[in-house]
Amino acid sequence: MVFNSYEFILLFLPLAFAAFAVTQRIAGWQAAFSVVVVASLIFYAQWSLALLAILLVSVVSNYVVGNILIQATKNGRPSGPLLICSIIANLAALGYFKYTNFFLEITSQVTGASFSHLDIILPIGISFYTFIQIGFLIEAHSGQAEQQSFTRYLTFSTFFPCVTAGPLVLQREMFDQMKDRTDSALDFHRIAAGLAMFSMGLFKKVMLADSIAPYANGAFNGVVAGQSIDVLTAWAGTLAYTLQLYFDFSGYSDMAIGLGAIFGIILPLNFNSPFKAVSISDFWQRWHMSMTRFFTNFVYSPMAINGMRQAMVEKYGPLRRYMVTGAWPIVLTMLIAGIWHGSGWMFVIYGVIHGIAIAINNAWKHFELPKLPPVMGWALTMSVVVSGLVIFRAPDMATASTILSSMWGVTSLLGATADSPSVSLALGEVFPLIVVFGAIVLMAPNTQEILRHQWLSCNPKPITFSRLAEKLAWRPALGWSFATTIAFVVAFTSIGSDSSFLYYQF
Repeated sequence: MVFNSYEFILLFLPLAFAAFAVTQRIAGWQAAFSVVVVASLIFYAQWSLALLAILLVSVVSNYVVGNILIQATKNGRPSGPLLICSIIANLAALGYFKYTNFFLEITSQVTGASFSHLDIILPIGISFYTFIQIGFLIEAHSGQAEQQSFTRYLTFSTFFPCVTAGPLVLQREMFDQMKDRTDSALDFHRIAAGLAMFSMGLFKKVMLADSIAPYANGAFNGVVAGQSIDVLTAWAGTLAYTLQLYFDFSGYSDMAIGLGAIFGIILPLNFNSPFKAVSISDFWQRWHMSMTRFFTNFVYSPMAINGMRQAMVEKYGPLRRYMVTGAWPIVLTMLIAGIWHGSGWMFVIYGVIHGIAIAINNAWKHFELPKLPPVMGWALTMSVVVSGLVIFRAPDMATASTILSSMWGVTSLLGATADSPSVSLALGEVFPLIVVFGAIVLMAPNTQEILRHQWLSCNPKPITFSRLAEKLAWRPALGWSFATTIAFVVAFTSIGSDSSFLYYQF
């Protein structure tokens, strides 16, 4: 059962919301959040009771440790060792389920010994709920968190709209919304806006991401099978995957934010038109925003601050100072972000490529080199993004090498031979889709711009919007109700039988 399934839309969501709204009306918000917890646990349990048990062990243990850290900080007792041990325990659990076989593969390569892969099931969303709770522990240690009831913590750590694939919520963003609530669960403006955002996300996923996915799969699977690929087909498959991933994860995030609003919780944004970025740094401030924020706050910033202290003490020159305060922290941060996405060398390479690109971009600004025209900046940014996604999607370097060499006209050393059969795509079908979908991404206002009059985000609301966004602004009126209903019905009636979200595998 996923957001874009008939079971979720026709059964789970109506029953969960009815129980939530009735309970809030009769017993208040805290009781209503208990209903949300029950609904979240049921939602997660439908994958496996064993996976639910793993989630609950993580939640209970982090809740206990978090409260100890909060009390220790309040009383002035040292809590650093406990924080370090708890983070290591969380990462060890994540490492076991997600990276054990990758470590065995590395060990086999280094030692020459043969280690068989273990049959380990990857819990859905473990990367997300583990890092959400690590963030809680860090903020508890730093005095930024207050002691919460177990029901509130369960709501925060298991909330079904974001437990499986984000966004990565900070504890204060949810806990602050649970205190002293006097509004009604039946806030029709908030619910209408939430349903509108959910419908837009469903449309993105079903009608856009899923419709272009076969072309991406055809190109990559063909190369995996040993087929050669020409330049047009390589670009078609790569751009198809780029747009598929964007609409898939952006659609999921819209649906999550919409569901959160329906249940009275406003979540952070994850996308802000990232393909309009004119630098790679700008791209990562717009793409998977909650993940970027997490790694910036808890990984990059501590390393950069430590580098600054070291540079001041050692009196480094400008270049060396930038390396220890900017380049090295960002490359290591993006390496960790790449590994966070999945186990395998392709994710390592993906993270390093983006880390180097951001370090170069930041150095360009740091040393005040001539500013590039926006069009050139956009072209360079998208070259890195699109090429990086080939590595992100490809199962191995041979596949990535074959596709990238065809795209950029470089002879492949690892790809298919010239006399192998060629990948065949219906280019007359896929290129019109790429043009139309690309125009939507680059020219149309995004969902939060459309819904700015009913702002559904923890993020600050922008001061200005484009003229097109002003014209298309959503309002709880007949016209928008009709348009949203049409989008929902078209997407709902087109739901496929096997259409899970791409980020569920991460």
